[in-house]
Amino acid sequence: MLGKHSKLFFTVSICALIVSIVITTWGFPKIIKRQVQKNVQIDNSSVMFEKWRKLPMPLTFKVYIFNVTNPDEVIDGEKPKLAEIGPYVYKEYREKTILGYGENDTVQYMLKKSFVFDAQASGTLTENDELTVINLTYMGVLLTVNTMMPAIVGAVNEALGSFFGNLTYPFMQIKVKDLLFDGTYLNCDSESSALSLVCGTLRVKRPTTMRPSDDGKGYYFSMFDHWNTSIGPYEMVRGTENVNELGHIVSYKGKRTMKEWGDPYCGQINGSDASIFPPIDESNVPERLYNFEPDICRSLFVSLVGKRSIFNMTAYYYELPESALASKSANRDNKCFCKKNWSGSHDGCLLMGVLNLMPCQSAPAILSLPHFYLGSEEILEYIYDGVSPDSKKHKSFIYLDPVTGVVIKGAQRIQFNIELRNMPTVPQLEKVRTGIFPLLWFDESAEIPVSIQEELKHSHMLLSYVNTIRWVILVVAVAATIAGAIAVARSGVIPACAPHNSVSFLMHPAHAATLDINKH
Repeated sequence: MLGKHSKLFFTVSICALIVSIVITTWGFPKIIKRQVQKNVQIDNSSVMFEKWRKLPMPLTFKVYIFNVTNPDEVIDGEKPKLAEIGPYVYKEYREKTILGYGENDTVQYMLKKSFVFDAQASGTLTENDELTVINLTYMGVLLTVNTMMPAIVGAVNEALGSFFGNLTYPFMQIKVKDLLFDGTYLNCDSESSALSLVCGTLRVKRPTTMRPSDDGKGYYFSMFDHWNTSIGPYEMVRGTENVNELGHIVSYKGKRTMKEWGDPYCGQINGSDASIFPPIDESNVPERLYNFEPDICRSLFVSLVGKRSIFNMTAYYYELPESALASKSANRDNKCFCKKNWSGSHDGCLLMGVLNLMPCQSAPAILSLPHFYLGSEEILEYIYDGVSPDSKKHKSFIYLDPVTGVVIKGAQRIQFNIELRNMPTVPQLEKVRTGIFPLLWFDESAEIPVSIQEELKHSHMLLSYVNTIRWVILVVAVAATIAGAIAVARSGVIPACAPHNSVSFLMHPAHAATLDINKH
């Protein structure tokens, strides 16, 4: 009777072990993954949806401006001396307007940014501060004309006097608020044929930094006012069908590739809008995370550095690497971002750490990392004083929660520059040194507030409990199986445990009996 019960217990424990193995290795992970997907997918019922639609806290937008302390000497051929002034701090609010849902599990939306000056965080700095900076519009017009019709550069330079209000000079004094958001007026109401050419070109290919005046007789130039409007539409994967595709930008303004670079590889739209990423599969951690940036008409990537601890949580840490803005010789994948004749001494492919935005912005602005971090030494040699790259201050990075894909902390740091080029037909430029001249850089950063930190920690705690439970179930099943095996062995049901010799263990009992008779 005991043997019968032992066999039953052993059979049940074996079945329980098989079931627990299936549950532990397949069932629980699938349930957990599905529950995480329900919480992070872009759906009205998800925990993440409202946080994605309207950012629960403002980003911090800091601007640092390069004040030129020796403009007249630069005109005479000396190296620039710069003084970095900042940060001018703004609160950046983000909100999305959903336009609809499309095929292939996508959502279409517009992104609205709003910037509010933070006087307290800016300290003694105010938007009314007046600084001397490189005149990006002046140099942009002359560089563009020089590329199209170099013979008329001199005539255009003379006509720019009325365009800028009697100013033809590669530097300008300007209030911070006018440079960043309010704008400085550019007058197109003139009889000059050269100026008509410039203004006509602006009407056809107007940079995003220019907005038409209300009377239609001119434009206002500012660096960031176009960010104070809705941009898009974006089309993004919602992650309800495949959570690994969550956040992937499928198209922007109806375009699935960016034609500006004239190359399908460089025109790829990769990654997210940096507001959401898919959860990380610990067995297949991505080496790169891509972020699509409409203002530069391309995607940038950050590379995996490793696991880090932040706010008492474990996160994956990514940084923008040198290869992202590397020259063609260092990263051949970047060759299609090169454009000839953008520089007096280079073809756009030779300098590390810069990107010519002319194809994207219809203006010869040059993007780099702050203080030319990870850039060519040649760029740094052009500046006499005021530029000093520092990894801690100037790198771009992301800390990503592996469970939810939430950005725990991140910073995007970008600098805008323009070439100051020697032009013999322009009196103001006939002695200047040719080189890349910095205007300003911004630090767009965020970290999740304490309330969301606690939510994440609570989620991680629950997940750890679930993981503990599934291993406890497996351990109990293994223990029960071992106990059942021992009980069966002790009951004598298994022949191996009976007091017979090795031959009787291998052979049928009848055969064993025959052998015993033959011995007598």
